[in-house]
Amino acid sequence: MFSIRYSLSITTALLLFFQFTNALPQPAILEAAELIGRATGAIRCSMLDLDDAQSLPGWPKLEQYARKTWGDGDWSITINPPGYKDKPATMCVSKLPAAVIATGGPNCTETRVDIQPKKKGSSTIPVDEGFTNRGNWNITNVTTAAHAEFFQATFQLPNITQVRLGPMKAVGAFINAPDNSFVTTATNVTIRNAQVTPVPDKHCIGTILNQQCITPAQGRIQLIASGYIWFNYKTKRAPLAHPKGGKHSRYTVKIEDVLNTTERSAWIDFKGYMNTSMRNDYYDECRWNFKL
Repeated sequence: MFSIRYSLSITTALLLFFQFTNALPQPAILEAAELIGRATGAIRCSMLDLDDAQSLPGWPKLEQYARKTWGDGDWSITINPPGYKDKPATMCVSKLPAAVIATGGPNCTETRVDIQPKKKGSSTIPVDEGFTNRGNWNITNVTTAAHAEFFQATFQLPNITQVRLGPMKAVGAFINAPDNSFVTTATNVTIRNAQVTPVPDKHCIGTILNQQCITPAQGRIQLIASGYIWFNYKTKRAPLAHPKGGKHSRYTVKIEDVLNTTERSAWIDFKGYMNTSMRNDYYDECRWNFKL
């Protein structure tokens, strides 16, 4: 379902701009505009750098692994060096949807809505059924790793309507930066034509139950590091386990071979609310044509 890079519409980019700059002073807005311009290339992964890697919970374990494998000594550490595109290191949004959890009960209202025929005198009723969900979120905690990068993620939404729905998933694009807001949208609406049987002296229409729910909620987005870390020693040496083996000055550690998922993860927290609209329970009825 994911690819390394997504494309966002200009509309989405503008939405991100106005959300991000709403509380900024004018000089900061100009700088933010340049950043927001990159939103048209929102991604699931960004390239890892050394600061990113050193902020991971498991970073000390990586250094300890290098010492036990190749020994102590003066080293420099590099990530994504030129000429080694086959050994990248990245920070990616988890492929598992970020779980959105309701923090309070839904506040719902229900109304039955009339649906008129397509044309006067017609017996065809256009029926739209299903749900739409719009989440409005504020980021409350950001990660040091991949700071100020643009990401796109999938979100698992709870069923907050009084109607039984299947799993609801939404997509949203966001900036890993303080005071950023973003929107998620999910929809599953079908439109069908229902036929009513005309009744003499009566006006026949369709009716459908429309339910609107607002629910406070929160969630966490997981970013996971993977790929290669380069340890560059000033003097060549053989691995400690094979002291008579070949000597090299550069060795790599694959992050996921040493650290478990938790040790190489960072989290972005967000909270806000969902506005869900659900239309179902269609039926038609015919009413007397009263003339007052």
